[in-house]
Amino acid sequence: MMGRGNRSTRPSRLSVEPSTPKSNEFQFVYSPATSISSCMSSEVDTRCTSQVDPLFYSVVNHLQTPLCPLISSTTGLQHPEFPGTILAYHLLTSRQLDDLARHYHQIYPPVAATSYYPITIPPWVGASDESDVNLDTKRRRFGRFIGLRGCESPVQCDYNFDDDRMDTDPDVAIPCDPLPLPQCEPQQAAPPAEETEAEMLARMDREWQECLLHARQDSDAALRLKMNGF
Repeated sequence: MMGRGNRSTRPSRLSVEPSTPKSNEFQFVYSPATSISSCMSSEVDTRCTSQVDPLFYSVVNHLQTPLCPLISSTTGLQHPEFPGTILAYHLLTSRQLDDLARHYHQIYPPVAATSYYPITIPPWVGASDESDVNLDTKRRRFGRFIGLRGCESPVQCDYNFDDDRMDTDPDVAIPCDPLPLPQCEPQQAAPPAEETEAEMLARMDREWQECLLHARQDSDAALRLKMNGF
């Protein structure tokens, strides 16, 4: 029998509880698939869009206006570089405008086909001052040729200036102080005389006969058009 002093004592066991994992307390404002850069770019785009001038969109729509191409009076073909939009018209180069003028016979000396178009313009191709005609003048003349508004030649206020000379001579100066026009006093219109009943009936009969005459002429013209002018 072993004595009290020789008895071996086992060390007491320490019970250690497993550590509880910390919960993830981060909250995502955006979905995990959305990158931070894309979120920032969308915010920048929204801010930039709100700062765009409202007139910008109207200008863009105007520049996108399509243009109806013209065809040659001799070949019936359109030029391959004819501008399809207002923007393309403003981007025409000097060489392209020269080719367009030749295609539509707006050259010097003029040929028979030059006058086959609704509008003719002062030619610069083949003219003695061809090298002096700048790009803006060429573009303005061609714009007037295809029927664009705002492409007319500047006109002096005293009505004594030659419009064709202005087209061909870029060095012609426009006076800044035109001669003042005479001021005319407004004239008071005389009160219309009251017509009698007989005059009113005569006027109504006259207007009715004129309407019948115009209607008869219009029907005759339509009939001649159907019969090829005979």
